[in-house]
Amino acid sequence: MSAVESQMTSNDAWSLVGSLLWDTPNQVSYHILDVLGYGTYGCIYLAKTVSNAPDFSPEYKAIKCLSKRGLSPAQLLIQRQEIDIHLSLSSAKKGQHPNIVDMSSVIESKDSLFLVMEYCSGGDLYDTITSQHAAASDSGMGFAAASPKIPGGRQLNVHSDNSVLDAMKQIITALIHAHQHQVFHRDLKPENILVAGDGSLKLADFGLATKDRLSSDFGCGSSFYMAPEQQPPTSPSSTRRPYLPAKSDVWSLGIIFLNLRFGRNPWKMSRASADTTFAAYVQDPKVLEGMFPELSTSARHFLHRVLCVDPQERADCYEALELLNRIDSIVCKEETSMEDCGEDVATSNFFASGHYHDDDKSSSPLVSSSTSSSFCCGLSSKSSMADIGSMSLNGGSHDARSTISSDDDDDDDDDDEPESIFQMEDDYGASAKSWSDMADEDEMDFSEPIEFDLSQQQQQKLASFDVMAQRGFPKLVSVTHS
Repeated sequence: MSAVESQMTSNDAWSLVGSLLWDTPNQVSYHILDVLGYGTYGCIYLAKTVSNAPDFSPEYKAIKCLSKRGLSPAQLLIQRQEIDIHLSLSSAKKGQHPNIVDMSSVIESKDSLFLVMEYCSGGDLYDTITSQHAAASDSGMGFAAASPKIPGGRQLNVHSDNSVLDAMKQIITALIHAHQHQVFHRDLKPENILVAGDGSLKLADFGLATKDRLSSDFGCGSSFYMAPEQQPPTSPSSTRRPYLPAKSDVWSLGIIFLNLRFGRNPWKMSRASADTTFAAYVQDPKVLEGMFPELSTSARHFLHRVLCVDPQERADCYEALELLNRIDSIVCKEETSMEDCGEDVATSNFFASGHYHDDDKSSSPLVSSSTSSSFCCGLSSKSSMADIGSMSLNGGSHDARSTISSDDDDDDDDDDEPESIFQMEDDYGASAKSWSDMADEDEMDFSEPIEFDLSQQQQQKLASFDVMAQRGFPKLVSVTHS
Protein backbone atom coordinates (compact mmCIF):
# COMPACT_ATOMS: atom_id res chain seq x y z
CA MET A 1 0.00 0.00 0.00
CA SER A 2 0.95 3.62 -0.13
CA ALA A 3 3.18 4.80 2.72
CA VAL A 4 0.64 7.53 3.41
CA GLU A 5 -2.10 6.93 5.96
CA SER A 6 -5.58 8.19 5.17
CA GLN A 7 -8.77 8.25 7.16
CA MET A 8 -10.91 5.91 5.05
CA THR A 9 -13.31 3.82 7.13
CA SER A 10 -15.29 0.71 6.30
CA ASN A 11 -18.44 2.82 5.94
CA ASP A 12 -16.72 5.00 3.34
CA ALA A 13 -15.62 1.89 1.46
CA TRP A 14 -19.07 0.34 1.15
CA SER A 15 -20.75 3.62 0.24
CA LEU A 16 -19.46 3.39 -3.36
CA VAL A 17 -20.70 -0.16 -4.03
CA GLY A 18 -23.30 -0.01 -6.81
CA SER A 19 -21.93 3.25 -8.19
CA LEU A 20 -20.65 4.06 -11.68
CA LEU A 21 -17.18 5.53 -11.98
CA TRP A 22 -16.66 7.42 -15.23
CA ASP A 23 -13.36 7.48 -17.13
CA THR A 24 -14.11 10.15 -19.70
CA PRO A 25 -10.81 10.15 -21.68
CA ASN A 26 -11.07 6.39 -22.31
CA GLN A 27 -14.85 6.48 -22.90
CA VAL A 28 -15.55 3.75 -20.40
CA SER A 29 -17.20 3.52 -17.01
CA TYR A 30 -16.75 1.08 -14.15
CA HIS A 31 -19.65 -0.43 -12.24
CA ILE A 32 -18.40 -1.00 -8.68
CA LEU A 33 -19.64 -4.42 -7.58
CA ASP A 34 -18.00 -5.26 -4.27
CA VAL A 35 -15.28 -4.44 -1.75
CA LEU A 36 -12.24 -6.69 -2.06
CA GLY A 37 -10.49 -5.18 0.95
CA TYR A 38 -9.93 -1.99 2.88
CA GLY A 39 -7.64 -0.56 5.51
CA THR A 40 -6.06 2.64 6.78
CA TYR A 41 -4.51 3.36 3.38
CA GLY A 42 -7.63 3.09 1.25
CA CYS A 43 -9.88 0.51 -0.34
CA ILE A 44 -9.85 -1.94 -3.25
CA TYR A 45 -13.03 -2.60 -5.21
CA LEU A 46 -14.14 -5.19 -7.71
CA ALA A 47 -15.62 -3.46 -10.75
CA LYS A 48 -16.91 -4.35 -14.20
CA THR A 49 -16.35 -2.24 -17.29
CA VAL A 50 -19.41 -0.76 -18.99
CA SER A 51 -19.50 0.85 -22.45
CA ASN A 52 -21.91 1.53 -25.32
CA ALA A 53 -19.20 0.99 -27.91
CA PRO A 54 -19.88 -1.75 -30.47
CA ASP A 55 -18.08 -5.07 -30.00
CA PHE A 56 -17.20 -4.11 -26.44
CA SER A 57 -16.23 -6.99 -24.13
CA PRO A 58 -16.81 -6.34 -20.44
CA GLU A 59 -13.87 -6.95 -18.11
CA TYR A 60 -13.47 -7.26 -14.39
CA LYS A 61 -11.07 -4.77 -12.83
CA ALA A 62 -9.65 -4.08 -9.40
CA ILE A 63 -9.90 -0.40 -8.48
CA LYS A 64 -7.71 0.89 -5.68
CA CYS A 65 -9.13 4.01 -4.06
CA LEU A 66 -6.74 6.28 -2.21
CA SER A 67 -8.33 8.98 -0.09
CA LYS A 68 -6.80 12.47 -0.24
CA ARG A 69 -8.70 13.84 2.72
CA GLY A 70 -6.60 15.26 5.54
CA LEU A 71 -3.28 14.73 3.74
CA SER A 72 -0.53 17.33 3.46
CA PRO A 73 0.82 18.36 0.03
CA ALA A 74 3.92 16.22 0.63
CA GLN A 75 1.76 13.17 1.47
CA LEU A 76 -0.35 13.70 -1.63
CA LEU A 77 2.80 13.73 -3.73
CA ILE A 78 3.85 10.42 -2.20
CA GLN A 79 0.58 8.93 -3.45
CA ARG A 80 1.29 10.30 -6.90
CA GLN A 81 4.83 8.94 -6.81
CA GLU A 82 3.42 5.43 -6.29
CA ILE A 83 1.15 5.95 -9.30
CA ASP A 84 3.99 7.24 -11.47
CA ILE A 85 6.23 4.29 -10.61
CA HIS A 86 3.50 1.72 -11.25
CA LEU A 87 2.50 3.36 -14.53
CA SER A 88 6.11 3.28 -15.70
CA LEU A 89 5.91 -0.52 -15.50
CA SER A 90 2.52 -0.62 -17.27
CA SER A 91 3.47 1.47 -20.30
CA ALA A 92 2.89 -0.18 -23.66
CA LYS A 93 5.92 1.68 -25.07
CA LYS A 94 8.28 0.40 -22.35
CA GLY A 95 6.76 -3.06 -22.39
CA GLN A 96 4.24 -4.55 -19.99
CA HIS A 97 5.36 -7.60 -18.07
CA PRO A 98 3.05 -10.62 -17.66
CA ASN A 99 4.04 -11.01 -14.00
CA ILE A 100 3.41 -7.41 -12.90
CA VAL A 101 -0.11 -6.18 -12.16
CA ASP A 102 -1.11 -3.85 -14.99
CA MET A 103 -2.45 -0.38 -14.19
CA SER A 104 -4.58 0.78 -17.10
CA SER A 105 -5.77 4.22 -15.96
CA VAL A 106 -6.01 6.68 -13.08
CA ILE A 107 -9.06 8.81 -12.28
CA GLU A 108 -8.95 11.70 -9.84
CA SER A 109 -11.82 13.28 -7.94
CA LYS A 110 -11.82 16.02 -5.35
CA ASP A 111 -11.34 13.60 -2.46
CA SER A 112 -9.88 10.44 -4.00
CA LEU A 113 -7.58 8.83 -6.53
CA PHE A 114 -8.89 5.73 -8.33
CA LEU A 115 -6.25 3.36 -9.70
CA VAL A 116 -7.72 0.97 -12.29
CA MET A 117 -5.77 -2.31 -12.37
CA GLU A 118 -6.18 -5.85 -13.64
CA TYR A 119 -8.17 -8.11 -11.37
CA CYS A 120 -6.40 -11.16 -9.90
CA SER A 121 -9.11 -13.56 -8.80
CA GLY A 122 -6.78 -15.95 -6.96
CA GLY A 123 -6.08 -13.62 -4.04
CA ASP A 124 -2.53 -13.16 -2.75
CA LEU A 125 0.35 -15.58 -2.41
CA TYR A 126 0.31 -15.41 1.39
CA ASP A 127 -3.16 -16.98 1.55
CA THR A 128 -2.09 -19.71 -0.88
CA ILE A 129 1.01 -20.56 1.16
CA THR A 130 -0.71 -20.66 4.54
CA SER A 131 -3.79 -22.56 3.35
CA GLN A 132 -1.83 -25.26 1.50
CA HIS A 133 0.72 -25.81 4.26
CA ALA A 134 -2.04 -25.90 6.86
CA ALA A 135 -3.98 -28.45 4.81
CA ALA A 136 -0.86 -30.61 4.45
CA SER A 137 -0.21 -30.48 8.18
CA ASP A 138 -3.79 -31.35 9.08
CA SER A 139 -3.77 -34.32 6.71
CA GLY A 140 -0.32 -35.53 7.80
CA MET A 141 1.01 -35.32 4.25
CA GLY A 142 4.36 -33.73 5.13
CA PHE A 143 6.37 -33.17 1.98
CA ALA A 144 4.51 -34.16 -1.15
CA ALA A 145 6.13 -35.46 -4.31
CA ALA A 146 6.54 -32.99 -7.16
CA SER A 147 3.51 -32.92 -9.41
CA PRO A 148 3.56 -32.23 -13.17
CA LYS A 149 2.39 -28.91 -14.57
CA ILE A 150 -1.25 -28.72 -15.54
CA PRO A 151 -1.70 -28.26 -19.34
CA GLY A 152 -3.17 -24.93 -20.37
CA GLY A 153 -2.39 -23.10 -17.16
CA ARG A 154 -0.61 -23.06 -13.84
CA GLN A 155 -1.67 -24.44 -10.50
CA LEU A 156 0.60 -23.49 -7.63
CA ASN A 157 1.41 -26.40 -5.33
CA VAL A 158 3.73 -25.40 -2.50
CA HIS A 159 4.61 -29.07 -1.91
CA SER A 160 5.88 -29.50 -5.47
CA ASP A 161 9.47 -28.51 -6.24
CA ASN A 162 8.60 -27.90 -9.90
CA SER A 163 5.69 -25.66 -8.99
CA VAL A 164 7.67 -23.63 -6.43
CA LEU A 165 10.56 -23.18 -8.88
CA ASP A 166 8.12 -22.00 -11.54
CA ALA A 167 6.58 -19.53 -9.07
CA MET A 168 10.01 -18.18 -8.12
CA LYS A 169 10.95 -17.74 -11.78
CA GLN A 170 7.84 -15.62 -12.31
CA ILE A 171 8.67 -13.45 -9.30
CA ILE A 172 12.33 -13.00 -10.26
CA THR A 173 11.61 -12.19 -13.91
CA ALA A 174 9.10 -9.56 -12.76
CA LEU A 175 11.74 -8.13 -10.45
CA ILE A 176 14.32 -8.07 -13.25
CA HIS A 177 11.87 -6.13 -15.41
CA ALA A 178 11.34 -3.61 -12.61
CA HIS A 179 15.07 -3.22 -11.97
CA GLN A 180 15.71 -2.73 -15.70
CA HIS A 181 13.36 0.28 -15.47
CA GLN A 182 15.14 1.45 -12.30
CA VAL A 183 12.23 0.57 -10.04
CA PHE A 184 13.15 -1.09 -6.75
CA HIS A 185 10.22 -2.55 -4.84
CA ARG A 186 11.55 -2.55 -1.21
CA ASP A 187 8.52 -4.44 0.11
CA LEU A 188 8.65 -7.85 -1.55
CA LYS A 189 6.56 -10.38 0.40
CA PRO A 190 3.83 -12.93 -0.37
CA GLU A 191 1.12 -10.41 0.54
CA ASN A 192 2.25 -8.20 -2.35
CA ILE A 193 2.24 -10.99 -4.94
CA LEU A 194 -1.17 -11.76 -6.42
CA VAL A 195 -2.48 -14.91 -8.10
CA ALA A 196 -4.26 -14.39 -11.41
CA GLY A 197 -7.17 -16.47 -12.69
CA ASP A 198 -4.84 -18.56 -14.86
CA GLY A 199 -2.60 -19.33 -11.87
CA SER A 200 0.22 -16.97 -12.85
CA LEU A 201 1.76 -14.68 -10.24
CA LYS A 202 1.69 -10.88 -10.41
CA LEU A 203 3.94 -8.47 -8.53
CA ALA A 204 1.84 -5.68 -7.00
CA ASP A 205 1.79 -2.76 -4.55
CA PHE A 206 4.54 -0.27 -5.33
CA GLY A 207 3.72 2.04 -2.44
CA LEU A 208 7.25 1.80 -1.00
CA ALA A 209 9.09 1.49 -4.30
CA THR A 210 11.84 3.89 -5.25
CA LYS A 211 13.85 4.87 -8.31
CA ASP A 212 16.88 5.79 -6.22
CA ARG A 213 19.81 3.39 -6.58
CA LEU A 214 20.97 4.33 -3.07
CA SER A 215 18.45 4.86 -0.28
CA SER A 216 18.55 6.11 3.30
CA ASP A 217 14.90 5.21 4.01
CA PHE A 218 15.66 2.62 6.66
CA GLY A 219 12.88 0.48 8.04
CA CYS A 220 10.50 0.84 5.10
CA GLY A 221 8.87 -2.48 4.34
CA SER A 222 8.05 -5.56 6.40
CA SER A 223 10.62 -6.57 9.01
CA PHE A 224 10.29 -10.31 8.38
CA TYR A 225 11.43 -9.93 4.76
CA MET A 226 13.72 -6.95 5.21
CA ALA A 227 17.45 -7.19 4.48
CA PRO A 228 19.88 -6.52 7.38
CA GLU A 229 21.15 -3.26 5.90
CA GLN A 230 17.55 -2.07 5.43
CA GLN A 231 16.54 -2.54 9.06
CA PRO A 232 15.78 0.63 11.07
CA PRO A 233 18.64 2.10 13.16
CA THR A 234 19.10 0.74 16.67
CA SER A 235 18.95 4.28 18.08
CA PRO A 236 18.07 7.74 16.72
CA SER A 237 21.67 8.88 17.10
CA SER A 238 23.19 5.97 15.16
CA THR A 239 24.50 6.70 11.67
CA ARG A 240 24.05 4.34 8.73
CA ARG A 241 25.36 4.40 5.20
CA PRO A 242 22.81 4.27 2.38
CA TYR A 243 21.81 0.81 1.20
CA LEU A 244 21.23 -0.61 -2.27
CA PRO A 245 17.49 -1.25 -2.79
CA ALA A 246 18.28 -3.61 -5.68
CA LYS A 247 20.20 -5.90 -3.32
CA SER A 248 17.62 -5.65 -0.53
CA ASP A 249 15.00 -6.89 -3.02
CA VAL A 250 17.15 -9.95 -3.69
CA TRP A 251 17.32 -10.73 0.03
CA SER A 252 13.51 -10.83 0.15
CA LEU A 253 13.55 -13.43 -2.65
CA GLY A 254 15.37 -15.87 -0.38
CA ILE A 255 12.83 -15.50 2.43
CA ILE A 256 9.92 -15.91 -0.02
CA PHE A 257 11.59 -19.06 -1.41
CA LEU A 258 11.63 -20.64 2.06
CA ASN A 259 8.06 -19.42 2.72
CA LEU A 260 6.81 -21.14 -0.41
CA ARG A 261 8.39 -24.54 0.08
CA PHE A 262 8.45 -24.88 3.87
CA GLY A 263 5.77 -22.46 5.10
CA ARG A 264 8.02 -20.61 7.55
CA ASN A 265 10.75 -18.00 7.84
CA PRO A 266 14.26 -18.85 9.05
CA TRP A 267 14.20 -16.00 11.60
CA LYS A 268 11.94 -13.22 12.82
CA MET A 269 14.23 -10.29 12.07
CA SER A 270 17.53 -10.00 10.23
CA ARG A 271 19.25 -8.21 13.09
CA ALA A 272 21.62 -10.17 15.30
CA SER A 273 20.92 -8.05 18.37
CA ALA A 274 17.22 -8.88 18.07
CA ASP A 275 17.25 -12.50 16.91
CA THR A 276 19.69 -15.18 18.10
CA THR A 277 18.92 -17.44 15.15
CA PHE A 278 20.01 -14.74 12.76
CA ALA A 279 23.02 -14.02 14.96
CA ALA A 280 24.11 -17.63 14.51
CA TYR A 281 23.58 -17.35 10.75
CA VAL A 282 25.79 -14.26 10.63
CA GLN A 283 28.57 -16.21 12.34
CA ASP A 284 28.19 -19.24 10.06
CA PRO A 285 25.69 -19.39 7.14
CA LYS A 286 25.75 -23.21 7.38
CA VAL A 287 23.32 -22.82 10.27
CA LEU A 288 20.67 -22.57 7.54
CA GLU A 289 21.38 -26.19 6.61
CA GLY A 290 20.52 -27.23 10.16
CA MET A 291 17.21 -25.38 9.99
CA PHE A 292 16.27 -26.91 6.63
CA PRO A 293 18.19 -30.21 6.34
CA GLU A 294 15.97 -31.34 3.46
CA LEU A 295 17.47 -28.74 1.10
CA SER A 296 19.37 -29.99 -1.92
CA THR A 297 22.89 -28.75 -2.62
CA SER A 298 21.78 -26.49 -5.49
CA ALA A 299 18.93 -25.01 -3.41
CA ARG A 300 21.30 -24.27 -0.53
CA HIS A 301 23.74 -22.59 -2.91
CA PHE A 302 20.93 -20.38 -4.24
CA LEU A 303 19.94 -19.40 -0.71
CA HIS A 304 23.48 -18.67 0.43
CA ARG A 305 23.95 -16.31 -2.53
CA VAL A 306 20.67 -14.38 -2.17
CA LEU A 307 20.82 -14.38 1.65
CA CYS A 308 24.43 -13.21 1.79
CA VAL A 309 24.60 -10.86 4.79
CA ASP A 310 26.97 -8.42 3.08
CA PRO A 311 25.00 -6.75 0.24
CA GLN A 312 28.23 -6.06 -1.65
CA GLU A 313 28.75 -9.80 -1.98
CA ARG A 314 25.07 -10.71 -2.41
CA ALA A 315 23.80 -11.90 -5.78
CA ASP A 316 21.81 -9.54 -8.00
CA CYS A 317 18.50 -10.57 -9.52
CA TYR A 318 20.17 -11.79 -12.73
CA GLU A 319 22.46 -14.17 -10.86
CA ALA A 320 19.51 -15.23 -8.69
CA LEU A 321 17.58 -16.30 -11.79
CA GLU A 322 20.59 -18.15 -13.18
CA LEU A 323 21.11 -20.05 -9.91
CA LEU A 324 17.39 -20.83 -9.66
CA ASN A 325 17.47 -22.37 -13.15
CA ARG A 326 20.22 -24.72 -11.97
CA ILE A 327 18.05 -26.19 -9.19
CA ASP A 328 16.75 -29.62 -10.24
CA SER A 329 14.98 -30.24 -6.94
CA ILE A 330 14.59 -28.17 -3.78
CA VAL A 331 14.18 -31.09 -1.40
CA CYS A 332 16.50 -34.12 -1.40
CA LYS A 333 14.75 -37.23 -2.65
CA GLU A 334 13.98 -39.86 -0.03
CA GLU A 335 16.34 -42.40 -1.53
CA THR A 336 19.20 -39.88 -1.38
CA SER A 337 21.15 -39.85 1.88
CA MET A 338 21.81 -36.62 3.71
CA GLU A 339 25.53 -37.01 3.07
CA ASP A 340 24.90 -37.30 -0.67
CA CYS A 341 23.00 -34.04 -0.45
CA GLY A 342 26.11 -32.39 0.96
CA GLU A 343 24.62 -31.97 4.43
CA ASP A 344 26.96 -30.72 7.14
CA VAL A 345 26.42 -33.43 9.77
CA ALA A 346 27.82 -31.38 12.63
CA THR A 347 25.49 -28.49 11.92
CA SER A 348 22.52 -30.78 11.52
CA ASN A 349 23.33 -32.58 14.77
CA PHE A 350 23.57 -29.22 16.53
CA PHE A 351 19.90 -28.51 15.75
CA ALA A 352 18.81 -32.09 16.43
CA SER A 353 20.54 -32.27 19.81
CA GLY A 354 18.11 -29.92 21.53
CA HIS A 355 20.18 -26.72 21.40
CA TYR A 356 17.16 -25.11 19.81
CA HIS A 357 13.66 -25.81 20.99
CA ASP A 358 10.67 -26.34 18.80
CA ASP A 359 7.99 -24.95 21.09
CA ASP A 360 6.80 -22.45 18.49
CA LYS A 361 5.56 -25.27 16.27
CA SER A 362 3.11 -26.51 18.89
CA SER A 363 1.09 -23.35 18.51
CA SER A 364 1.55 -23.06 14.76
CA PRO A 365 -1.59 -23.04 12.61
CA LEU A 366 0.38 -25.15 10.15
CA VAL A 367 0.69 -27.88 12.76
CA SER A 368 -2.32 -27.44 14.98
CA SER A 369 -5.71 -25.88 14.50
CA SER A 370 -5.38 -24.04 17.76
CA THR A 371 -3.33 -20.90 17.43
CA SER A 372 -1.64 -18.73 19.98
CA SER A 373 -2.71 -15.16 20.52
CA SER A 374 0.64 -13.91 19.26
CA PHE A 375 0.10 -15.62 15.93
CA CYS A 376 -3.44 -14.36 15.59
CA CYS A 377 -2.09 -10.85 15.92
CA GLY A 378 0.48 -11.51 13.25
CA LEU A 379 -1.95 -13.17 10.86
CA SER A 380 -4.20 -10.14 10.86
CA SER A 381 -1.35 -8.06 9.45
CA LYS A 382 -0.14 -10.90 7.21
CA SER A 383 3.45 -10.05 7.99
CA SER A 384 4.44 -12.53 10.64
CA MET A 385 5.00 -15.79 8.83
CA ALA A 386 8.15 -15.99 10.92
CA ASP A 387 5.91 -16.58 13.93
CA ILE A 388 4.44 -19.65 12.24
CA GLY A 389 7.51 -21.79 12.47
CA SER A 390 10.72 -19.83 12.89
CA MET A 391 13.58 -21.57 14.64
CA SER A 392 14.66 -20.52 18.11
CA LEU A 393 18.16 -20.79 19.52
CA ASN A 394 17.23 -19.68 23.01
CA GLY A 395 17.02 -23.11 24.63
CA GLY A 396 18.83 -23.66 27.94
CA SER A 397 22.02 -21.75 28.52
CA HIS A 398 23.20 -22.16 24.97
CA ASP A 399 24.96 -19.17 23.36
CA ALA A 400 24.38 -19.20 19.61
CA ARG A 401 27.61 -17.43 18.82
CA SER A 402 29.79 -19.75 20.92
CA THR A 403 28.80 -22.92 19.05
CA ILE A 404 29.94 -21.75 15.64
CA SER A 405 33.62 -22.37 15.05
CA SER A 406 35.69 -19.63 13.42
CA ASP A 407 39.21 -19.24 12.09
CA ASP A 408 40.96 -16.45 13.99
CA ASP A 409 43.71 -16.28 11.40
CA ASP A 410 41.18 -15.58 8.65
CA ASP A 411 39.61 -12.85 10.76
CA ASP A 412 43.00 -11.15 11.14
CA ASP A 413 43.50 -11.18 7.39
CA ASP A 414 40.25 -9.30 6.86
CA ASP A 415 41.44 -6.26 8.82
CA ASP A 416 43.27 -4.82 5.83
CA GLU A 417 40.33 -5.09 3.43
CA PRO A 418 38.64 -1.85 2.28
CA GLU A 419 35.63 -0.68 4.23
CA SER A 420 32.35 -2.00 2.89
CA ILE A 421 29.17 0.02 2.46
CA PHE A 422 27.65 -2.54 4.84
CA GLN A 423 28.31 -1.47 8.43
CA MET A 424 28.51 -4.51 10.70
CA GLU A 425 28.95 -2.71 14.00
CA ASP A 426 25.52 -1.10 13.96
CA ASP A 427 23.67 -4.42 13.83
CA TYR A 428 26.04 -6.98 15.23
CA GLY A 429 27.61 -5.48 18.34
CA ALA A 430 29.21 -7.79 20.87
CA SER A 431 26.87 -6.59 23.62
CA ALA A 432 23.73 -7.42 21.64
CA LYS A 433 20.73 -8.81 23.52
CA SER A 434 18.88 -11.91 22.47
CA TRP A 435 15.42 -11.66 20.97
CA SER A 436 13.88 -13.30 24.03
CA ASP A 437 15.59 -10.81 26.37
CA MET A 438 14.32 -7.85 24.36
CA ALA A 439 10.83 -9.33 24.17
CA ASP A 440 10.79 -9.76 27.95
CA GLU A 441 11.80 -6.13 28.38
CA ASP A 442 9.06 -4.96 25.97
CA GLU A 443 11.67 -3.45 23.68
CA MET A 444 10.26 -5.10 20.56
CA ASP A 445 6.79 -5.26 19.04
CA PHE A 446 6.50 -7.33 15.87
CA SER A 447 2.81 -6.56 15.50
CA GLU A 448 3.39 -2.94 14.52
CA PRO A 449 4.12 -2.08 10.86
CA ILE A 450 7.38 -0.33 10.12
CA GLU A 451 7.03 3.00 8.36
CA PHE A 452 9.39 5.80 7.45
CA ASP A 453 9.32 9.58 7.50
CA LEU A 454 10.41 11.78 4.65
CA SER A 455 13.18 14.25 5.32
CA GLN A 456 12.63 17.92 4.52
CA GLN A 457 14.92 17.60 1.51
CA GLN A 458 12.93 14.66 0.15
CA GLN A 459 9.66 16.52 0.64
CA GLN A 460 11.03 19.46 -1.35
CA LYS A 461 12.14 17.07 -4.07
CA LEU A 462 8.67 15.53 -4.28
CA ALA A 463 7.02 18.93 -4.33
CA SER A 464 8.93 19.89 -7.50
CA PHE A 465 6.79 17.79 -9.84
CA ASP A 466 3.15 16.97 -10.46
CA VAL A 467 2.87 13.57 -12.07
CA MET A 468 -0.87 13.70 -12.63
CA ALA A 469 -0.77 17.03 -14.41
CA GLN A 470 2.11 15.90 -16.64
CA ARG A 471 0.19 12.81 -17.69
CA GLY A 472 -2.99 14.75 -18.38
CA PHE A 473 -5.29 12.79 -16.10
CA PRO A 474 -8.72 14.29 -15.52
CA LYS A 475 -9.16 16.32 -12.35
CA LEU A 476 -12.87 15.63 -11.96
CA VAL A 477 -14.90 12.44 -11.96
CA SER A 478 -18.60 11.82 -11.89
CA VAL A 479 -19.84 9.21 -9.49
CA THR A 480 -23.54 8.36 -9.73
CA HIS A 481 -25.53 5.77 -7.84
CA SER A 482 -27.53 3.38 -9.94
